[in-house]
Amino acid sequence: MPMKCLRYIFLFGIIILLFSCKKFKGSQEIPAYLKIEPWTFTTNYEIEGAATHAITDAWVYVDGSVHGCFEMKQHDDGVYSVIPLLNKGSHKLQIYPGVKLNGISSTRIQYPFYQPYVCTRDLVEGEITTISPSTRYYSIDSTNIVFKREAWEDFEEVNNIHIYRIDTTYAELHQISHRDNPNAWMDPLDTLNHYRSGHVHVGDSVRRMALASAELYNLPNVGNYVLMEMDYKCSADILIGMYIHSAQQGIMDKELYYLRSTNTWKKVYINFSPTITENQNADYFKFYLKGAVAEGGEADFYFDNIKLIYVE
Repeated sequence: MPMKCLRYIFLFGIIILLFSCKKFKGSQEIPAYLKIEPWTFTTNYEIEGAATHAITDAWVYVDGSVHGCFEMKQHDDGVYSVIPLLNKGSHKLQIYPGVKLNGISSTRIQYPFYQPYVCTRDLVEGEITTISPSTRYYSIDSTNIVFKREAWEDFEEVNNIHIYRIDTTYAELHQISHRDNPNAWMDPLDTLNHYRSGHVHVGDSVRRMALASAELYNLPNVGNYVLMEMDYKCSADILIGMYIHSAQQGIMDKELYYLRSTNTWKKVYINFSPTITENQNADYFKFYLKGAVAEGGEADFYFDNIKLIYVE
């Protein structure tokens, strides 16, 4: 290669190096790190029901300003989220519990009925501050939160079930005990008193199930959240929908969401708010749970800790 070409290549390399040095000139700020561990959730069982939850996210605010939503992820050493922060020194942190609405990853929200975890921490450059957040429902006295008793079902009361099959053409709902059937959900905090669930088996001559709530009156219909919480396990998909009754149109059937089959207990947060808001003149609503199998098939559906919650 001619010497002249080598000289140009050398000069070009020096220019690139100088521009690179200029680009990264100056101090690079090192963040502090916030490690958020899985949420702890507690309830007053008699008023608020079982302390089951599916809190997947942490919505982080620093001194009142939103920093972002962060998912709890599985790592080799456990489940947590690590968040870089450029803030240093003492700061007020507000961490709001986040869930997947309707069980869908793309609809993450701050759960409106869970309290935030609030603390003050000293954030140090390059160091990890660990937080183990806890939450509970907002107080009934302070927020007018309502646990709708007509739609409350933990299956613990014998012969007093609020969720019922629609008619005798559908499979029957049974109350089962974890003492006799390990598929039943059992409260790990009180195994003595809270160990019953609802169970529907479909197959043979009856291949479908349909359960409904009682008639639900006076639900808020101006955009307020009206959410159903439910624990479930099922070997076939579940359809969730609402019956809407009005004097003008009679009973309308609106199919809303599908829950996929699962061989482990899961919790879901179902949003009925849009349907209720769209039908402000309805006399009442009922939510329902439906499932079916093809001829020759069979499936089992298990339910527990059903709650309908809103703020008046």
